[in-house]
Amino acid sequence: MNEQLRIALENFLNALRDSEAVVRYENAKALYTTDGKLMALIDQYNCQGKLLRDEGEKADRNDELLAQITNKLKELYDEIMANETMLAMQAAEQEISAIINDVNRGMQSIFQPEMEGGCTGNCSTCSSCH
Repeated sequence: MNEQLRIALENFLNALRDSEAVVRYENAKALYTTDGKLMALIDQYNCQGKLLRDEGEKADRNDELLAQITNKLKELYDEIMANETMLAMQAAEQEISAIINDVNRGMQSIFQPEMEGGCTGNCSTCSSCH
């Protein structure tokens, strides 16, 4: 990478690091990892998921137990997904994903300009190939 590109990349990364979206993500992640109630719910969910897998793999599985575990998983999932910390984390992750997708599309438009318009694979529909 030449010096001009390195400096431009460094400037971009610094701007990204200081952006409101990244700050929101970092704050949401900090809250997420320190929310004891949410972490306990996620641990319970993971434990129930393991129980469901283990019971489902048994030759003599108990369908009533599987239904109970499935219901508990749904309850836990609903509670996790209603948690304010989880909602903030998901929103922050979606915002960061959108930024990453924009950056990827921008780079792809440089390296594969034919893809920018959404190549259909049928050259007769594309004006840039003719």
